Amino acid sequence: MWPYTRKSRVTQAVLLAMLGASSVQAAEPATDANEADKAERVEVTGSRLKGVDLEGANPVITVTSEELTTKGYDSIAEFLKDLPQTSSAGTFSEAGGLASGTRGQPAGSAGVSLRGLGSSATLVLINGRRVAVDSFTNGFDTFVDINSIPMSAVDKVEILTDGASSIYGSDAIAGVINFILRKDFDGHEVSLMYGDDTEEGDYGKGNFTYVGGFNTDKSNTTVIVDYYTRNALMNSDRPVEVTFFSSTRVNIDGGTYAEPWCGSNTTNGGTRCEYDYVIQRAIKPDTENVGVTLTHNYEVSADTEFFAEFMYQRNEGHAYEAPVSFDVWVDANSPGRANVPQWAVDIDLQDGFADDIRVRSRFANRRVQEFEDTSLRLLAGLRGSFGDWDWEGAVMHGTTESTITHNGFYQISAVDDAVFDGSFNPFNLGRDNSADDLAALQPLAPRNGESTVDSVDFRVNGDLFSMPAGAVQAVIGAEWRAEDMFDRPDPLTVDDPSTPQDDSDIYGLGSTFAEADRTQYAVYAEFILPLAESFDFIGAVRYDDYSDFGSDVNPKASVRWRATDDLIFRASWSTGFRAPSLSQLGSGTTLGTNFIDCGPNRPFDALCGTFGAANGELEFDQETLGNRDLDAETSEATNIGLSWNLTSDLQMTVDYWQYTHEDIVDVDYTTTLAQCIAGDAPTTGAGGLQPGQFGCEVDAAGDLIFVRTGFYNVGAQETDGIDYQLRYKLRTEDAGDFRLYINAVQTLSFERQLTPSDPFEDLLGRLSGANETGRPDFVADFGVDWDGVNWFASVSGNYTSEVDDGDFQFDDHPTVDEWLVWNASLGYDYGEGGRVVFSVRNLLDEEPPFASSPTSGYASSIHDFFGRNWSVRWTQRF
Repeated sequence: MWPYTRKSRVTQAVLLAMLGASSVQAAEPATDANEADKAERVEVTGSRLKGVDLEGANPVITVTSEELTTKGYDSIAEFLKDLPQTSSAGTFSEAGGLASGTRGQPAGSAGVSLRGLGSSATLVLINGRRVAVDSFTNGFDTFVDINSIPMSAVDKVEILTDGASSIYGSDAIAGVINFILRKDFDGHEVSLMYGDDTEEGDYGKGNFTYVGGFNTDKSNTTVIVDYYTRNALMNSDRPVEVTFFSSTRVNIDGGTYAEPWCGSNTTNGGTRCEYDYVIQRAIKPDTENVGVTLTHNYEVSADTEFFAEFMYQRNEGHAYEAPVSFDVWVDANSPGRANVPQWAVDIDLQDGFADDIRVRSRFANRRVQEFEDTSLRLLAGLRGSFGDWDWEGAVMHGTTESTITHNGFYQISAVDDAVFDGSFNPFNLGRDNSADDLAALQPLAPRNGESTVDSVDFRVNGDLFSMPAGAVQAVIGAEWRAEDMFDRPDPLTVDDPSTPQDDSDIYGLGSTFAEADRTQYAVYAEFILPLAESFDFIGAVRYDDYSDFGSDVNPKASVRWRATDDLIFRASWSTGFRAPSLSQLGSGTTLGTNFIDCGPNRPFDALCGTFGAANGELEFDQETLGNRDLDAETSEATNIGLSWNLTSDLQMTVDYWQYTHEDIVDVDYTTTLAQCIAGDAPTTGAGGLQPGQFGCEVDAAGDLIFVRTGFYNVGAQETDGIDYQLRYKLRTEDAGDFRLYINAVQTLSFERQLTPSDPFEDLLGRLSGANETGRPDFVADFGVDWDGVNWFASVSGNYTSEVDDGDFQFDDHPTVDEWLVWNASLGYDYGEGGRVVFSVRNLLDEEPPFASSPTSGYASSIHDFFGRNWSVRWTQRF
């Protein structure tokens, strides 16, 4: 059944690890919850039921904070990039490059995607409750910024790899990531970390954490203060193999010429200067993060407890990108003519006339985005019991605020004016200008965003009635939530059809205004029905009602069969949904152009007039807006698996999973065109559409000239695969204890359909799209942990299978090779609450395999160029 057939050294290593292994980072399924959790009968991610034995009912991976720090992780985002279930498309960590306004990943942010279905299809929780989404979007996808959750505040992470909208509502299409905070701490703990890479560059990082537990007879208050800093990692610090070089050139009298600044480093027959913009980009931004987390529990009475949470996080730093390109004309009769160098003047005057000269080049200074993200979370609630029933309720407020300012971004109109009047010299990469003159052309163009969520929830949990095989237990609950967001970029960066400069007035930066709000309420129920002593049925249903798109009902049905005391079979089926994001509902204007084919049997030939018929195609202007008539995305999820304790020291789980995700929201102009032809959207003359109205405009000859369109529920994707998790504990008298583990994901299929008129496209095992998104068919994390008397150690490997190279294939390079990265750590527990851990990630300093990327030379969506990184962490508890 092992899915890989090539007997490479990587495959052999993985096979050896599978002979007895555990899940990732000693990550344990819910079936292996520790004895303390079993005794407390706490709520487990994937169910709201408490006081119920749900062993083996749901596929849940659990990872503790101690495991993460021991293995040298600095952040939750780094761990999730390695976890096989979240290492595919859609998961991203903070990028060193820049987002183009709202059309890319915001600087300094990180998001998580289960099964490659997208960050907006994965629900992120803290202690089982929602978190405010980031105030900016990744493209138009909403996400929770994982960097707003400091690893030091987390006790453990629970990853539910099954659909869960029937339990948690919107966004839980692919599953749930639940961060359980540290609480009930007693005493004080101080932790210091310093690390760096082993290259000549300075990729240094440091961390300070204080944890304090303050107890009374009836209460505990746990306070965590965390500070983290990291320097930027640039492409120039790594031997990046660039596959595409840009160029600069000067056009004079119809000829193309290279400027003297590049010497013999030219291209296109010596007519252009070769320009390596990739080397000036960043792999990781610098960052400085400060956070405070507080949890409080107070015993109000023998059967009532008050609890509260406070989280504050501020992350700031800089993301870097190569200088932006520009395209300007030097008017022959302007004052700026004085800046034309003599070599260009000589060429220009060969015909006896002074003509306009075109300069297509780059600015001298690198672009920098300075980001500051602040998040706040406040929660207070009561929990207690009456008779055989437990109850719990809470109110919560969460907010995220983000600001990005820009340096090295030039205003187009100001540059044009400065070229004309001579205050900006465009030759020689703009290096012959004073710093003050350049600064005058670079507005900060701030972008500000805010996202808030307020909620109230209440639920009761207990026995309904008894059956021969046991009691029927249930939880019934209700929630109310209000969400609000805005994204307000500087007007200079916004597409505005009402201004003469329709699109952004900043080189290389385009943004879209967005603002929306809504309220929502839900009621839900979940129960476990013991049909026989060893056979349980678990059902759930949830009704959600939104003030914008409407309502949705989602059920879940699962069964658990204890074939023996050690072997459990499980199966589940559920539906899910994702409410359209506020950014998709309230997005402002984005301008662009598009094409349609004209002629017989062409789908949009009815919008082709005289010009279209003569030329076989039409170019038209397109305006894209948010759509407040969107419906929810929908899904179905199936999981069939087993959990088997072969011995007390050898456990395994195997799960087959399948997802169908439909009605995906995306921009689709073809839907509007089809509606125009069918009469469901208006077709008018030029300027005839009302503001904000979707539809088409044609000229007097009947040719399409303008379309106003937006988001529609048009896409679909399907995927299935198998998860393998094994762990084995070997106990010895003299050499200590060894724990071998593996967590592996074999994806069997992944197909995506952009619109109903498009065929399904097979995306598995290749890089695809402009962002070269990778979906490897096999990913594994495996290793061995060792515990001695005072010493402990770990060796682990992360394996990613090969993928087909993307659309930018270069020099007949069809395949991106498989990749194996080894990590190791060694620690010493010197007693009295003290320990030291030395960790090395990418122990062998493996470079990522070559990929024909025009921006990095490797597949940055699934690989990285961090190189060998080491860290030392000292922890003292007292």
